Amino acid sequence: MNYVLLACRMAVGLTFLVSLASKLRGRDSWLRFAEAAALLLPGRTTARPGERRHLLAAAVALVEGAVVVLTALPATTRAAFTVALAALAAFSFVIHAAIRGGRAVPCHCFGGGRRSPVGPADLVRNAVLGLIALTGLALTVLVPVRGPDEVAGAAVAFLAALLVTVLVVLTGEIAGLFGLTRESGWR
Repeated sequence: MNYVLLACRMAVGLTFLVSLASKLRGRDSWLRFAEAAALLLPGRTTARPGERRHLLAAAVALVEGAVVVLTALPATTRAAFTVALAALAAFSFVIHAAIRGGRAVPCHCFGGGRRSPVGPADLVRNAVLGLIALTGLALTVLVPVRGPDEVAGAAVAFLAALLVTVLVVLTGEIAGLFGLTRESGWR
């Protein structure tokens, strides 16, 4: 079970790391994310003024950074999963509100490359990542949080976490490939 917990920690940490790094990789990425984040808030049809938009984006980046740091430290694993679950719930709330409100806001959760608006696939992505975090949180109660016993077991946990991270990050592209986007009529 220790390796399952390790894989959960790595999957959540890596996913939040990719998300954070994609926002911080340059000015354009940051601006696209800040604009999209402001438009995703319920009750908004236009973006917030400049400074408030950047404060919102900075708050999201701060939470993502906290998850990355907390998942890296065995002593803070429980807090990492708790913060990740709260963040995913908040992200899902604003995505759901955008879908219900008919707002076609592009998802810049993992950088600015994706042009399609947030949709049900993003909710599924957050639910899957939330289940991983919830599993990890439950395991922190059942097994002691410590380093791996075997290098091979840690390597397998890392590969599993890497695969999950790639699939989570590419959810929008995978949904588009199978025609499961809002543009294709999937609601």
